[in-house]
Amino acid sequence: MRDMPKSETIVRDGLKPGDLAVITGAGGGFGRAFALRFAKLGARLALWDVDIGNGEETLRQVEAAGGRGAFYAVDLGEGAAIEKAVRAVQAELGTPYAVINNASTYPRAPVVEMKRQDFERTIRVNLTAPWHICHLFGPAMIEAGRGVVINIASCRAMDPTPTGANYAASKAALISLTKTLAAEWARHNIRVNSILPGVSMTAQPLENTTPEELIERGKRLVPLGRIGYPEDMAGLAAFLVSPDAAYMTGQGIAMTGGRTMIP
Repeated sequence: MRDMPKSETIVRDGLKPGDLAVITGAGGGFGRAFALRFAKLGARLALWDVDIGNGEETLRQVEAAGGRGAFYAVDLGEGAAIEKAVRAVQAELGTPYAVINNASTYPRAPVVEMKRQDFERTIRVNLTAPWHICHLFGPAMIEAGRGVVINIASCRAMDPTPTGANYAASKAALISLTKTLAAEWARHNIRVNSILPGVSMTAQPLENTTPEELIERGKRLVPLGRIGYPEDMAGLAAFLVSPDAAYMTGQGIAMTGGRTMIP
């Protein structure tokens, strides 16, 4: 019997010090946690956010931690703004190894009460913008022959709630986009996965409750007995860009403490 090929001979690519990571919605919450974690990994960072103050604060924290980066003020609801930011990143920092489509919006209202412009902006920010960003960065990433895209979806894609049709629809479509892009780009050594957070200690759920109530909700409803934190998602993102995840693409990974379980 012939010897089987050794797995040690397989090249497992991953984020290397000096690689560029583009992070949208970097001004707080998950985005800031991604930025700080990737700075520790030695990545150069292109930090995007519509809120200039929050975005610049993330950059300050990254630099205080010894990281390197640049901030770009970008409204993801505007295609021209995305195109301008992509051109600037490519001219100033080069081709990204990692793209994290994290930014999202979530105006809440029942279907019959929601304004059409709110629904349409949700789709533009949460779905069209990730497509547009990948569409624009894609050619250079394909030419480089390596890369990772992480789309931040939501468990609401599978477990919707009243007043959130716009958000649930956008995140379900983002998961589908992830799968198709993974199938298209696999031959270019570019992996595409999505993270599906559950209720976490971020600004979005705190719009309608307090930190104390959110913590109690986690104790009652989440099998692991707590809500998620941005650092939980940052740890998973760090794994997804590492050589240990080199054989993973097209997946949607729930980080919900067991509240949502994907078969």
